[in-house]
Order: sequence, then C-alpha cells, then structure tokens
Amino acid sequence: MYVPVYMLKENRTAGLLISLTFLFAFCLFCPSLFCSQARAGKVHISKAESAYRQARKQYDRLARSPRLRKDRRAWIKVINKLRLVYLAYPDDKSVAPKALFMMAGCYRGLYGYSRASSDLKNAIMRYEILVEKFPKSRLADDALYAMAELYQRQGKLYLAKDALEQILSEYPKGDKRSIAARKLKKLGFGPPRAPSMVASKDSKGRAMIPGAHVKSPVIPTRSTTAIISSIRYWSDKDYTRVVIDSSRAVSFKRGYLPANRRKGLSKRFFLDLSPAYKKRGLKEEIDIRDGLLKAVRVAQFKARTVRVVFDLNKTEKTRVFYLEDPFRIVVDAFGEGYSKSCPVVPKKPHHQKNRMPGKPGKSTGNLSLAQQLGLCVRRVVIDAGHGGKDPGAIGPSGLKEKKVVLEIARKVAAKLRARRGWQVILTRKGDRFLPLTQRTAIANAKKADIFVSIHANAAPNRRLRGVETYFLNFALDEEAMRVAARENATSKKRISELKNILNDIMKNTKVNESSRLAAKIQEDVVGELRKRYRRVKDLGVKQAPFFVLIGARMPSVLVEVSFISNKEEERRLKSGRYLDRIADGIVKGIISYARETEMAYLPSGAS
Repeated sequence: MYVPVYMLKENRTAGLLISLTFLFAFCLFCPSLFCSQARAGKVHISKAESAYRQARKQYDRLARSPRLRKDRRAWIKVINKLRLVYLAYPDDKSVAPKALFMMAGCYRGLYGYSRASSDLKNAIMRYEILVEKFPKSRLADDALYAMAELYQRQGKLYLAKDALEQILSEYPKGDKRSIAARKLKKLGFGPPRAPSMVASKDSKGRAMIPGAHVKSPVIPTRSTTAIISSIRYWSDKDYTRVVIDSSRAVSFKRGYLPANRRKGLSKRFFLDLSPAYKKRGLKEEIDIRDGLLKAVRVAQFKARTVRVVFDLNKTEKTRVFYLEDPFRIVVDAFGEGYSKSCPVVPKKPHHQKNRMPGKPGKSTGNLSLAQQLGLCVRRVVIDAGHGGKDPGAIGPSGLKEKKVVLEIARKVAAKLRARRGWQVILTRKGDRFLPLTQRTAIANAKKADIFVSIHANAAPNRRLRGVETYFLNFALDEEAMRVAARENATSKKRISELKNILNDIMKNTKVNESSRLAAKIQEDVVGELRKRYRRVKDLGVKQAPFFVLIGARMPSVLVEVSFISNKEEERRLKSGRYLDRIADGIVKGIISYARETEMAYLPSGAS
C-alpha cells in the first residue's frame, strides 16, 4: 500500500514536515516493508532482507534528524545503501521492489529540499523499473500512482493519465483502483475502454504479457499502448534500412550486446520499445544475410517492452530516427565501404606527372578532388511521388498527381541517359504504392549522387499557381508548412514537432549541396516553361521537413512542378509538351549543378 506522503510544498519548513509525515505514515501503514518477516520468537531472515533492514535503519536516522534532512549528502548515502541492496539482490521478488520503492521515495523526499528536477526524474526512473521488472509486486500499483503524482507535478498530464489508466487496466483488484479512477476524473479524463480481450501468448503457448491482455489480433487493451505490427527492410550490398511499424508513438532505448563466440553470437544492437506489445503472429526472426545484418529478431522482452535485436555482421555504423503519421522507427545500417565512387575517364595522359598531394583544390593522379570526395554525379535516382492506392492531389477535372509525375519522371530519366550517359534509377516505373521510407532507402542503397522527388502542388485557394523547389530543413513559413503537411500526409502540428526528429539527422545531411541543387532546378524549370508559356510564377526555393527527403545520404530536393488544383495549370499538365518542358528544366538543373560542382574542384589550369 502506498500513502501519498510528499505534497511537494514550495517552502523548506513544509519540506521538513513532509519528510516526518512520510516516516511515520510509511511505518504505520506499510510495516511489511520494514518487518515483513518479523514474528514472535526466532525467525529466519534472509541475507537480502537483512541487508534491506540495515539500509532502512540508516534511513530512520535520517528521517529523525532535522539537521540530516537538510543535507543532500545524507540523502545520497541512504540512496546508495538502498542501491547496493538492489544490485546485490536484483531478482529477489520480496526485497528488490522494496529497495526500488524506497530509493524512489528518497529522491522524492530530497526534491522537497533541493527543488532539483533531476531528483524527480530519478524518482520516476526507480518507479518505472519497479513496475517493469516486478509487475506482480503489490507495490507496482503504488509506484504507478506515485509516478502519476510526479508527472502531474511536472505538468505532464498525459503521462499521468497513462500511469493511472495502467492501474485500472492491469491492477483492477489493487487498492489504488478507486483512487486512480477519481484522480483520472479530476484531471478531466474519462475512464479507459474496458478490456474484454483475449490473452496474448507466445509460440509455446505461454502468456507473453503477465496481467495484461490484447485484443486479437492487433488492438491493445489501452489506447496508450503501442502494438508493434510489422518489420520491413530494403537491402543492398553496403546499405540496409529496417522500418519498424507501430500502432502509435512509442519511446525507444538503444543499446549493444557484446559478441559471444562460444554461443556463436555476433555483436548485437538492440532497441527496447515501450510501452508496447508485439502483435500476435508477427514473425520473430527475419533473415537478411546481406553482409551487413545477419538477421532482425523481435520478442516481448518484458511485460510492456518489445525488444528488437539486430545481429550485426560487417557494420557498426547505424542510425536511428522516427517518423510519424503513421509512427515508425527507421534504422539505417551502412557498410564500412559505403561511399560513392565516380567511374570517370582520365583527362590527362598517363605520362603526365601527378600534382603534389595535400594542397586544396588540387588533384591527385587523374581524379579531381571532387571525384575523390564523391562530389561528382554519375548516378541519379528520380522519385515519382505518390502512386498506387495514393493518388496524390486531384485536379478540378479529375487529373491525378500520381499519373502526371510518373510521366515527368520517365521523361527526366530518358533525357539524362541520352544527354549524359548517367545511370538513372526510377523509384517506381508504374502505378504502384511505395512508402516514403522506401523511396529514400532506394536512393541510399543505390548510392545515388542525387535524389529528386517530383510532385504537383495543390492548395485550397485554386487561384494559386507556379513552381517551387524544396530542400530538407525546418519550414520557415506557413505555406511551406502546408505543402510539407500535404506531401507527408500529416498535420501542420506534426510538422512543427519534426524538429525533434531532424536535430540529429541534419548533422549528416548535405543541406548546402541540396540548397544549390534546388536553386539550379528551380531556375531552369521556370526558365524552360517561360520560353513557351505565359504567367509562369516563380515561387522560389524553400525549405521544409519532407519525410521523403529525411535520411537521404546525398543532395536531395523535392520539386512542385505546378498547381494541379489550378484549372489553367491542370490543363497544361495534361499536355505532353508542357511535361517535356518541365522535364527539360529538371534535367538542365541537374546537369548545371553537376558541372558547377566538378568545376569548383578542378585543379587550377584545367578545363
């Protein structure tokens, strides 16, 4: 049983009274925590229980002393004593939960004096460990209620709601059920849906989630718990992308497991997803065996934690990020040799002496510095937006974006091959659906030098017209936010939250190169269209967080070629000549970017 003993008052005097209240209430109502095995006469006490009692005595001295209660070091000594008990007996179902609960209580009491947010976080962490590791402990629902109070204190009401709903769904017979229900109502949340579900079991018939149920096959008992529904991957020689699909947003922690030669296990990288359940019937092992990853395995690691393990082979270079609407976690693995090579024809006779290495702007041997750095262009991936079940925007007369952009993409590919002899890869050659994550994965797997995604614009205001080109960055204006939201099939609110996703990714994205490429394509598309058509509006180069560009390892842009929602521009998009002009502009822009990039790094005197 848990008694709410810290009201977390703002003044120090109240903090002293709170700690005293905690001591006496804790002893009065929770005697089993201190003397659960005490009986009249001789009683055998386990080593674990004895160690716990010693730590409790140290806490008793602290709680009785006004001087010690003001001393942070005294609190930390007690916490460390309890920590040693837990570390010595981490699997003792009687002592370990009590040690965790007391540690959390100490951090919570310390906060009454320190006002340090780190103390609250440490308290919550111990409560979480208790609930995850000992879900059947009689202290689990007490820990959840304590977490709800702390989350409420921090203003994180939805996290408080999650903890309270977990009490109602997983501990319906516990002593915290009624008080949790009242608190939910007080916070303005209705009761959670009743769990009339089928128990989830593993392949051997054992209950996967003790005390919890899931609706067969994929709906969780509570709206706050995620279901890991599928794992997909795309792979090539030096690159693999794995996408983990989840029914809702879920937190994830990353870690590594060392190799074990005796058991034949390679080094493993894992993600722990929580709170989450594994969908029944989800394949538990996916063989990849592409040289980078041997396999991906998934299991219900703990009651509300799904672990996804990646068996590494020839890579330790991994990157993890997430995308929303729908929520999915993306894992990229790169080979040691993941780099672009440019198969160029030597421009100088073999007898010519090499220039001295080590000087900026000079070449070594027959390759310019641009070629050595992989800044040349020889392989381009063209992405026709939407496709299959996703028609994209639809014009006033019914013209579908997916059809228009595929035709433009085909024309761009043909023209690039004819004019430059480059390798050009289309993400889709026909009317088929491709997830946004797969489009970038194709570009990465093929080691593309450039990635261009082609789209037709649309807006509620049907008078809007023109051409605009985007590169990946944070949106700077409402219109860019609207376009990104439409292409991402999400909301503007979600777009504004993408900063959390992009902060780490942008460090490895060629923003400057993408900006230059976007400028070249924008200039040439507008220029080509204006040669033949009137009223072609240049909307310029913009930046926004497009999902299709996230994770690309090369300069990448998204071109909005015209407004299909505008009657005049929709009519033009039906014309093969108009599409030819657009394709010519995109091709000229790519070639111009490629020439400028290589010329910038040619040695002095070369042409």
